[in-house]
Parts: sequence; C-alpha cells; structure tokens
Amino acid sequence: MGAGKVLGAMIGLMVGLLIGNPLAIVLLAIAGGVAGHFYDEQHALPLESPEVMADFPPVSLQDLANEPDTGPEDDEGRQLARDLCALFIEVAHADGDVRREEVREIRRYFEQVLGYGPESLQLVRSHLKEFLARPPDLDAAADACQAQLPAAERRRLLDSLFELALVDGSLQRSEREALRRAARGLGMSEDEEHEVAAHHLGEADAHYAVLGLPPDASDSDVKRAFRRLAAEHHPDKVSHLGRQAAEQAARRFQEVRDAYEEIRRLRGL
Repeated sequence: MGAGKVLGAMIGLMVGLLIGNPLAIVLLAIAGGVAGHFYDEQHALPLESPEVMADFPPVSLQDLANEPDTGPEDDEGRQLARDLCALFIEVAHADGDVRREEVREIRRYFEQVLGYGPESLQLVRSHLKEFLARPPDLDAAADACQAQLPAAERRRLLDSLFELALVDGSLQRSEREALRRAARGLGMSEDEEHEVAAHHLGEADAHYAVLGLPPDASDSDVKRAFRRLAAEHHPDKVSHLGRQAAEQAARRFQEVRDAYEEIRRLRGL
C-alpha cells in the first residue's frame, strides 16, 4: 500500500472522528484513502523495464564484499554523480525513449572512465531510475558539471556524450541540439565543440566545398548557398535539353542536397 493512500485514510479517519458520526468516519476514511491512492498513482516511479536497466542489475552484499568499491567518497562527489546522470539521461532522451544500449554506454563511462566500483554503480543506478521517471533539466545539469569538473574532464565528458548519442545509430537533429546545449553549459567554445563533433562525425570540408563555402561559413550562408545551388541544378530546369542533361542535373542536385544534409547534421540546423 502506498504512503499517500495510508496517510489519506488516516486523515479522513481523524476528520471523521472529530465529526463524531460513525458513517462520516467510514466515508471520510474511504475518501481519504482514494485521494491518497490517486496521489500515489500520479507520483509513483514507473515500473522499471528489465530490458532498459538490464546492464545495471542489483548487486548482492557478497559482490560488494568481493570487490572493493571506488567512486565518490563525499557529498560533493555524490552530487557530481547525480549531475552527470542527469546530463546523460537528457542526451539519451533527446531522440525519444532511453534504450538499453544507451544505459550500457552510461555505465561504461562511470565504470571505465571514472573507475566506479559496484557500490558506486548502484548509486548511479538509483539516479538513472529517478531521472527515467522524471527527466531532469539538461542546462542545470551541465552548469553544475562545469562548476565541478576541470576543462580536460569536461571535454572527455562531451566526448562520452557524443558516444552515447551515436550508440543507437546516426545522430538525430534533436540529439545534436542537446549536445550543443550540453557543450555550452559545460563552458566549451564552439571550436572545442566542433573538434569533438568532427572526431565522431568526420570532417565536413568536402561538403562545404560542394556548396562553394569555407568551413567557417555562417548558418545563413549555408542555407543561402544550398537554396541557390538547388534551384540552379534542379532537374526540371533542364528537362527540355534531353535525358542526359536531366540525369546529370539530378546527380549534381543530389550531391548538393547530400552535402547540405551532412552539414545540417554536424551543425544541428
């Protein structure tokens, strides 16, 4: 029985006793229990999905005894773990539901990068469950991590966030925007963010060349160049010149479009 249901029934019972009417006692106790049950339903954590959290199984006392723990040793370290979990969950949430492979990637960061042991990983597990139920604030989490991590660790964190975003396939625009917000919140410059992005997504120089632009072109320049070239090379414009001309224009049009889409993906446009 949920705590809200018990408390509601008790409050209803007490009010009924104050009234002194036996029927009122029964009805108010029932009404309080129903109200409390509704509260429990609205605020309860969702049932844990065995599939999503399969890589974070509960650890037995024997496991903890056999493997000494490493990880946060004070309140500040535990708060950092919570903020990191919030940041990871928000990036994982960016493209929809959190998947098992994303949770596995989060565990890898805490276990391999930060060196967390079994007990500390259970702390991570509890934070992830909490944030799966009630998503946190990405910007607040990033700001908190910036205040607690040195520059090198913030860059390594962003690198891991990119790995998380890519673990389930190609980068979605919503994920790219979440990564950009994370980078800004972590206090990283656009150049630093682009370096990390290029490491994971590849250099885009060739794509800019297709649009006749330098890599440092503004977003508006990219959009303007694409619209101009797409209109110039649209197959419909040369359809009257015959099949060969139309096919050549179609290839060029597709090349321009592919370059633009890749730049959009890299920039999160």
